[in-house]
Amino acid sequence: MANGFKFTPAQQKAIEDTGKNILVAASAGSGKTRVLVERVINKIKQGVSIDELLVVTFTEAAAKEMKERIQIALRKELSTADSEEEKRRYLTQLSKLNVANISTLHAFCLQIIKQYYYVINLDPMFRMLTEDTEVALLQENVWDDLREKWYSKKSPEFENLVVNFSSDRNDDGLSELVMKTYQFANANPNPDEWLNNLVSEYDLGDQPLMESNFYQNKIKPNVLDQIQLAKDNLKQGMDEANKLGLEKLYQTFEQDCATIDELQDFVVGCKEWNNLKTTLQNFKFKRAKSDRGLDDDQKKQKERINKTLRDGSKKIIEDLSVKYFALPEDEIKELTQKSKQIVETLSEVVKEFGAEFSKEKRRRHVLDFSDLEHLTLQILNTDTPDGRRVKERLKNKFKEIMVDEYQDTNQLQETILTTIAHKNPGNMFMVGDVKQSIYGFRLADPGLFLKKYQSFATDDNDDERIILAENFRSMENVTAFTNLIFSQLMDEKVGEMAYDEDARLVYGAKYYPEETPIKAEVLVYESEDSSQESDDEPVNEDFSIDNKAQGQIVMTAKRIKELVENGEKIYDKKQGTIRPIEYRDIAILAPTRKNNLILTEEFKRLGVPIFVPDAQNYFQTTELKIMMSFLQIIDNPYQDIPLVAVLRSPIVGLKENELAYLRINDKTGDYFQAVESFYDNFEVEKASAFAQSLYEKIAIFLKQLTEFRNMAQQNELASLIWKIYEETGFLDYVGGMPGGLQRQANLHALYERAAEYEEMSFKGLFQFVRFINKMQTKNKDLSEATTQVSDDAVTVMTIHGSKGLEFPVVFLLDATHKFNVGDLNKPYLLNADDGIGISYLDPDTRVKTDTLMKVIAGKQALKKLAAEQMRLLYVALTRAEQQLFIVGSYKDKNEALSKWKKATQSESLVLNAGIRASVRNFMDWIGMCLTRSEIFKEVDDTVDAKEPEYIGELPVKFEVKFYSNQDLRGENITLDENSESWLKQQLKKIEEQEPLEINDKQYRIIDKILQSKYPNESLAKTTAYQAVSDLKRAFDDPDNNMMQSLEIDWQDQVPQGINRYVQNELSLPKFMTTKVKVSPAQVGIATHLLLQKLPLDDEVTLEELMQLLAQLVEDKLITSEVAKEINLNQIKVFYTSDLGRKVLKNKDKVKRELPFAMIIPAGRLFSNVDNDVEQPILVHGIIDGLIELDDEVIIFDYKTDHHTSEDKLIENYRGQLNLYAMAVESMLNKKVSQKIIYSLDLGKSIVL
Repeated sequence: MANGFKFTPAQQKAIEDTGKNILVAASAGSGKTRVLVERVINKIKQGVSIDELLVVTFTEAAAKEMKERIQIALRKELSTADSEEEKRRYLTQLSKLNVANISTLHAFCLQIIKQYYYVINLDPMFRMLTEDTEVALLQENVWDDLREKWYSKKSPEFENLVVNFSSDRNDDGLSELVMKTYQFANANPNPDEWLNNLVSEYDLGDQPLMESNFYQNKIKPNVLDQIQLAKDNLKQGMDEANKLGLEKLYQTFEQDCATIDELQDFVVGCKEWNNLKTTLQNFKFKRAKSDRGLDDDQKKQKERINKTLRDGSKKIIEDLSVKYFALPEDEIKELTQKSKQIVETLSEVVKEFGAEFSKEKRRRHVLDFSDLEHLTLQILNTDTPDGRRVKERLKNKFKEIMVDEYQDTNQLQETILTTIAHKNPGNMFMVGDVKQSIYGFRLADPGLFLKKYQSFATDDNDDERIILAENFRSMENVTAFTNLIFSQLMDEKVGEMAYDEDARLVYGAKYYPEETPIKAEVLVYESEDSSQESDDEPVNEDFSIDNKAQGQIVMTAKRIKELVENGEKIYDKKQGTIRPIEYRDIAILAPTRKNNLILTEEFKRLGVPIFVPDAQNYFQTTELKIMMSFLQIIDNPYQDIPLVAVLRSPIVGLKENELAYLRINDKTGDYFQAVESFYDNFEVEKASAFAQSLYEKIAIFLKQLTEFRNMAQQNELASLIWKIYEETGFLDYVGGMPGGLQRQANLHALYERAAEYEEMSFKGLFQFVRFINKMQTKNKDLSEATTQVSDDAVTVMTIHGSKGLEFPVVFLLDATHKFNVGDLNKPYLLNADDGIGISYLDPDTRVKTDTLMKVIAGKQALKKLAAEQMRLLYVALTRAEQQLFIVGSYKDKNEALSKWKKATQSESLVLNAGIRASVRNFMDWIGMCLTRSEIFKEVDDTVDAKEPEYIGELPVKFEVKFYSNQDLRGENITLDENSESWLKQQLKKIEEQEPLEINDKQYRIIDKILQSKYPNESLAKTTAYQAVSDLKRAFDDPDNNMMQSLEIDWQDQVPQGINRYVQNELSLPKFMTTKVKVSPAQVGIATHLLLQKLPLDDEVTLEELMQLLAQLVEDKLITSEVAKEINLNQIKVFYTSDLGRKVLKNKDKVKRELPFAMIIPAGRLFSNVDNDVEQPILVHGIIDGLIELDDEVIIFDYKTDHHTSEDKLIENYRGQLNLYAMAVESMLNKKVSQKIIYSLDLGKSIVL
């Protein structure tokens, strides 16, 4: 906002009003944080101490920002205070700020639990489960045990539950249902009560169906709503026919309305289900009145109105008949009764799971975030003297409870806050914007806000609603464009609230100069592709790119380059001047992250700097899906889908015809059996060239698979993954693909995640695959290894990630991305209000039938989906300060216009509810709204829509641009498939000695490519992997937190110009060895193995050492020749030393042979690589041992060097232990207090 900001009357009320509950509906950009801070300062001025306020924020970052703003405001008040008393007050408040209750609700709950744990007899020694995946794995372990217990009961009820929700392959469907039901239950103050209510919904009683509460409260209102919707369509048809002078059509719609009225009255008075069923199934409109003598335009209008409105009404009634009244009453009651038994069993299972999960968490002394809320509520509601005292103390302590982002709370959180709030008068101050409630997937309940929004506005309510409508963020065209869209889209029917005069944005950013008028732009790429999209990354197994995604990205990059290169102007609010637009001013928002890698690669190719701060590494990338498939078949190759994915991938490289050939040769059994059968029965003499080529690929694959399977049973996961990278060359391969650098970072992230995973309590490849699958289900990312770019770069993030942020220029990318309706197709639907609706699977006929509860739940789910997507679009549009671009893709312009013109049938301001509810992407909504503006006639002058009065009054400017493939060529913006085609054409002309068709611009581009040099040529000669043992000299300085970029005098160890540290001696190959000779290195390795395997008993004896050595020789882990050279006395002496005794004393805290991996930038390792180059070098090693104490770590390293002085050992190995210390401090987040070399030859510890 501009300097010298003055509060509006509504803001002033929000700052000063008190003595009641207050709800502040703060629209986007309305300055709600400023108002909150000012209200806190105002309370302090009135004598309220800051520690007497509870301020709840949605995120930790918001809490931190709130404290910082309050601190600045207090210091400002202190600097202007007139009296010493005032100064003392502000100084006191500043001193209390750090301990003030300004935090997330979870942090507040944690504080309550730590302080009052004794009220509920909770052990105060607990650890927080902050990793969602760890919670999910723990839940799965508990569920596995509980499921086996239920299976062992052989309960018919549980068997019916399993059959109803499981496939013929596994019971994963049931597992998912149990977890989701538990999640929904846990968002309620009383989970068990909510679970019990699931069953009551299915209790229809003995009375006739139409007398049941379920019919009266759920079915009947929905049926009447749908009939009313059909009637609204017909009334609209009457109005349009009347205005167009289509008298006969008007009469047709008039008689249709009369017919609908009769049906409506019948539904209201009907007492018998089967009668209503028959009436609806036989319902028909009367024959339309014939209307001859119409001209062509009238015929066209008549056809349009009939098709959209009359046919739409017919469809509504038909759907009622099919969805609600498909079965007679007796069959519905029977179906509901059977379903009730299933839901009852589900309720019992989930309640038992919740109890067992809680028990397991207590056993492990851990809590999850849900526990924080439930345990806090339990403390507050405990009816004991201690419990009542705590509740009263908190009520008296907080003079006011302020809640930021109130629209994102759920019922459980609401109950906690209201339990400690005052009653009559209330003392809750709630701020939020229900139009920005976009966290339904976290079970946020915007209904809590909406209920207060409506009730607080009534005259008979003592509480107060304040609306902050002014938008101080955006230019007038952005607010007008937003109002243009949402005034037509959002109402109670589709959107859950009316976008009326109270909800509309009011332009308040009057500080923008008048000379910066900017239009909103809608950019549409005509893909000529009508294929269906998926939620996966738009890259196939062969790494080819989806044309629709690439076209949108190229189109966006082209427009961004034009903005910058043309020097288009924006207003710099900080400087107060108009200046040329820069890349840093631009943000790209997208519904999902699926296009991020392609976006990064294409922008780089086109010379547009880009920064993707959130999750460049994600599970839908092709390379990670291939690697996870490979790990799955290493664990168990008899899995057809993962196996074929690997065979089809570049790792093996089979084509579709080769895959089909394998299956044709063995049509039964698993696909892996077909692969083995082909390999085992292959006859070289009879084989065709095709079969011979296939055999060679399969032979390599099976050899590698066997090697990896053996390795998986013996080695660490991280080592296995790295071995796959090395053996298959997959890591190098993806480096040459679109987004190659980032894809390699993704694979490195998988490796690092495996190393981290091995530190958890879950072990083994199967468990790791399970762990990653859980992360994928939770939509968690491997890491956030972002690629560094210049500060002047375009920012990319999801719409969810952009909430609370603002950008001068916003591109909404992939606006034609389809909403995710996958959950609606599941055999169950969960709803916080209505419980669960299920489909019943008849175990005999295998026919699945939706219960009436599922039909109702489906209707509610669609309504909630549409409302949440509208709110998500609102968030996207309101991030823009000055300019807004909407980007999408259709097959062609005709397809786009045909979808958008559906809205022209509506003459009222808000579009037809049925049409709005049927839309499945942002762009269709936006296009429909734009077609009704007179401006749209510049795009298509055939549009025949009357502009509603409100839209005509809006000061909005926009334009719609369509780009074909041809439009995107010739400006260094040529799609890959066309580039290849163009090059082939030119090569053919060269061969035929024809003149080339190359313009000056293309010449410059070609010349630039031919003359270009790789900017980091030294990286082409730099290793990506480095062993610790070869790096130790680069770490001699313990105060250097990274390697010295040495001009090393031992360059003879590496070929000239190659960056890799290696040993200068190579062992003689075995086939050249003439006699067995034991080297010191072999003895050293064997000694380390002995030290690793030795049990840490109270005393280590020589006999125990001899027995262990004999066992290792028998297990062929140590050869007999090497065993003879091991000095067991030296090992025994070690365990009598101070260090050895400390190891034995702390045996539970000792880790031996600890592998680690860390990333070090190449520029900090090699002198001939620029220091600012961030290309990662993977450093890998094994630490002999460490002792992890409460607040420190001791690391130690055994050395078997013979005849080596103490000084020489320090010189040789100081760098190695410095590196170990860095790795340990990074992994354990604890300080390494001691680094010890233990020389077995000298028999002493050397502390560095």
